Amino acid sequence: MDLDNAEQYASNRGEQQNVAMQLINKYVQWQDGDLVLDVGCGTGEVTKFMAQQTGIKAVVGFDLSDNFVRFATEHNSTDNTSFCVADASDAAAMRPEWKGYFTKATCFTMLHWIQDKRSCLQNICSCLQPGGQLVINCLLDTAGVSDIDLPNWRQYLKDFKYNLHPWPSNNIQGMQSLLEECGFKVNECLGHPGPPQDEPLDEEGWKGVLRPVLSQLKYIPEEKQDDYLTEYTSAVMKRVQEQKGQPEQLVAHACKI
Repeated sequence: MDLDNAEQYASNRGEQQNVAMQLINKYVQWQDGDLVLDVGCGTGEVTKFMAQQTGIKAVVGFDLSDNFVRFATEHNSTDNTSFCVADASDAAAMRPEWKGYFTKATCFTMLHWIQDKRSCLQNICSCLQPGGQLVINCLLDTAGVSDIDLPNWRQYLKDFKYNLHPWPSNNIQGMQSLLEECGFKVNECLGHPGPPQDEPLDEEGWKGVLRPVLSQLKYIPEEKQDDYLTEYTSAVMKRVQEQKGQPEQLVAHACKI
């Protein structure tokens, strides 16, 4: 992911936001006094939406990118939101006042950027009250965007390594077990399709979705980036068509024991 361009990410995050809204509508029942932790809040649009729901006392959003947090603070703050920079996989980054404080936690379209998922889930659990709920999703490896190899561009990407860590599509039970080991009772854990679309994305739509998350673009000469993005987008669209009908993400709803 390109963590340096919050404006570009915010203007092209419609698909991620669709995912979040779908999961909120399915799993979250708001209660008076809810205290919500939004893990990997990005540029803060979903954080703001949750803060505006009836009865919400406060929402804290954090993200690894100081650029994203700055954008969220400037554009998506409300009277009951706050944003900060923190690494979800680092226990030392969890503020002391967060421990056992929140009634709900969300983690939307972020876990696949974390290699140490156990530490991340343990840290989230530590911030919840007993019975506090977690709604989370993570790309499955069937999404197939982290292993696309374009021979014409290898010369530029020889030093690049993907920082995407999707969950194995053949090990949904493994995620349920991991959540349980991290202190959760799992209500539901399953492979899930992507969000329904009123209109399928065309090439330009896919480019908009992909551009802000392709960290390898910075390795490509600026005058060639559009050409690379066009070829990469074509490969992704072909992969999506080939895998049509397969789950794209893992979704879990759990509560702290």
